[in-house]
Amino acid sequence: MLLNRPVVLTLPHCAQLDTPTPDWTLTLKTQTHQGAWELEEECCHVLMEQLGTYGLVGQSCPPQPACKRLQLALFAPRAPCLSLDYSLRIYCIHDTPHAFKVLLEVLDLERSLGGVLLEDPKPMLFKDSYHNLRLSIHDIPHTHWRSKLLAKYQEIPFYHIWSGSQRPLHCTFSLERGSLAVSQLTCKICVRQVEGEGQIFQLHTDIQEKICASLDAPSARGCDWRLLARSLGFDRYLNYFATKPSPTGVLLDLWEACHQADADLVSLATALEEMGKSEVLVVMTTDGDC
Repeated sequence: MLLNRPVVLTLPHCAQLDTPTPDWTLTLKTQTHQGAWELEEECCHVLMEQLGTYGLVGQSCPPQPACKRLQLALFAPRAPCLSLDYSLRIYCIHDTPHAFKVLLEVLDLERSLGGVLLEDPKPMLFKDSYHNLRLSIHDIPHTHWRSKLLAKYQEIPFYHIWSGSQRPLHCTFSLERGSLAVSQLTCKICVRQVEGEGQIFQLHTDIQEKICASLDAPSARGCDWRLLARSLGFDRYLNYFATKPSPTGVLLDLWEACHQADADLVSLATALEEMGKSEVLVVMTTDGDC
């Protein structure tokens, strides 16, 4: 369909273009367009003379990796919270004019969950470096609060963010307070893009030590490292594990290695809970480097 006069089609984007050297190669993809297009820091304007399908495609321009703009939104339970369980959720949203609509969807979702936005979303740059986004919580007041996390941190895979097809992405920090009388929480949440070997999936040292202390000693009921090995599918290595000073430690090292790709903590948590060892799932979170 031809138009009587050209109209302007605006395509928002989250490419970070305000850099000393060009990091992006951007191309307008269409089957019909022959007019002009103007690229700005937050959007692309296309002079369109007929209806069609348009897409703005970008890729890194070596040697520097390109960056996307993100917005991070933090939600917590609305006061007063009548449960000892307390969850902090952080959403990762692409920073475009459309992000406001996505944030409204998240606000509606959180409202149904009893959550409230704590402050305005924070901006962040995310590099085309194939490295994940890591989120961790620090400085929890241990006298009144404890973390339910099995690992020291959580990660959102690089491709989930860079592709833009998974939305809205989020991570949850599950906490528990000592009593309902505790109404204040002060902590630090660190969000950064990991580099290189930082992506290795590993249990928090405190958690591994507590699991080993609970399961290394033989149990008359058989509720020890041998049952955990069977639950995790490693029973064929029972004789090998039995020769080690800490059979549980070697078992957990093998389990970690097998789950580098998916960082699946659910299987371990389920196995421990079925063994009646849920107390080892809750360990005080120690401070770590941010």
